[in-house]
Amino acid sequence: MISRAIACFLLALCVALPTAAQEALLQVTGAVQKPLSLSRADLQALQRRDYSEQRSITQDGKQVQLAIRYQGVPLKELLDRAVLTPDRHAIRKAVVLLTARDGYQASFSWGELYNSGLGDGVVVVLRQGESELLDSEGLPSLRSLQDLRPGPRHVRWLTRIEVLLPDSR
Repeated sequence: MISRAIACFLLALCVALPTAAQEALLQVTGAVQKPLSLSRADLQALQRRDYSEQRSITQDGKQVQLAIRYQGVPLKELLDRAVLTPDRHAIRKAVVLLTARDGYQASFSWGELYNSGLGDGVVVVLRQGESELLDSEGLPSLRSLQDLRPGPRHVRWLTRIEVLLPDSR
């Protein structure tokens, strides 16, 4: 039989620990004024948009066109929620580094995201086809739908979005 003090301690410890549903799955950090730590519930509550991508693949020796549907949130929307640094000269030199659970990384410049049409097609994907990624993979992914070669900047299991400023030497 455990003592009342130990029981109270264990109960307090359980209450203080975050549940899996509350743990941050995706963080937005770096040169931002309001860093974000988004839980599963936070990600599910985001207003999603519909996207599609045409891919050409070789199947049985023939070229086949695939239409892939996504639902997600523009990367720029998450960056805007985190509020980029107000130094307009420094932020123009920023790089957004995206990191996956397995350590894979991809990057975009501020100019690509905010000063070209490419930025509208960089999406934090929450649903691909019929699959809810938070259920099937546990994490969102990131796709750059306007890249000519989609593979290099496809970040599966996205966990971190970091805004980096160059050293001011």
